[in-house]
Parts: sequence; structure tokens; C-alpha cells
Amino acid sequence: MMTVAKRYLGTFLLIVAGLMVSQAHGDMKPLGEDDMSNVSGQYGGMSLSGDVSFNKDGGPLDGEGVGFDCSSGGRCGSRIAAQLSEGGGWFVLDDLQGTFAFEGLTLRTRMIDSSDTGFGSDAGDFNREVIEIGMPDTARFENFSYTLATSSTARPTGSDFQQTERMTVEMDGDITLDGNMLVFPTNP
Repeated sequence: MMTVAKRYLGTFLLIVAGLMVSQAHGDMKPLGEDDMSNVSGQYGGMSLSGDVSFNKDGGPLDGEGVGFDCSSGGRCGSRIAAQLSEGGGWFVLDDLQGTFAFEGLTLRTRMIDSSDTGFGSDAGDFNREVIEIGMPDTARFENFSYTLATSSTARPTGSDFQQTERMTVEMDGDITLDGNMLVFPTNP
């Protein structure tokens, strides 16, 4: 009798497990605006990871005619220019090249009001949401470099182009980032 029970016990358990699985099901239904407003994610925001490469393979944009010598190492970096006031000069990140990688950067909104003790009495007066950027634990730089400069024009191709290089930064390796950065609205 015991041998017969052992013989069919495995088959019986397999049938029971199959019946239990066949009863499991799920479906997706659209949610209205009121229902969606009550749903929140684990972080209350989003978590980002990625890497950004600037001019990784190098080379000038318009050939050697842009006025830069790309012969040392065969690379010329990208250029980002911002003019902060109309008719004014330009702040420039020049010769930008290399890779920046991060894992676990978070974005969410945060309410700054009188219950927030980090801003003293100013928090109660502010009483609005800000964007909170949570720094990743580690950021990795690979052959990353740029030159901070001021310039008379956005592009180095104009006849009146003049640029003053203020500082050159070169980074290679890991850095530890800790804390949050808050982005405040300027037009309430």
C-alpha cells in the first residue's frame, strides 16, 4: 500500500500544482485621472543610469579650417556655448571629450514648506515644489576633459572670434557623489 501511495504522490502533486497555476490570471484596465492620482511608484520619481560620450572618436567638425590643430592624438573636442545676456559674451565648454557614466541618479519632486527644517524661515514663505536630483553613489569618467573659456562668438569661425581659456579639467576614474541637488522654479 505504501509503495502505491509513493508511486502516485508525485503525479498527484503535479496535477494539484497545475490546477493552482491555471487559476492564476491577471488583466490590465485603463485608469482614470482620479485613480491615477492615487498611484505612486517606489521612488516617487524615476531612477536613471547611463553613459554620455562627447566626441569619443574625435576629429574636427569642419576640417582643419576651424582654426584648431587636431594632430596631437587626432582628437578635437565638442563645443557648448551659452550667452547669458543679449549682446554679451559667451561662456564656453570647449574641447569637450570623453565619457561620463553614472548609475542610480534619481529625479523626483519635493515640497519645500514650513515643515522642511533645512531652509529656516524661508521654507514657509517659499511653499512650492522643487525638482530633487539624487546624486548617484559613483560616477565614472573615461578620458574626460574640457576647457572652460569665455568667447566673443558662439562658434570659432567668425572673423572677430576671440577666446580666453580660463581653466582646463581632465578626469579619469571614479568619483563618489553624495547628496541631492535641488532645482528651484524662477517664475511661480
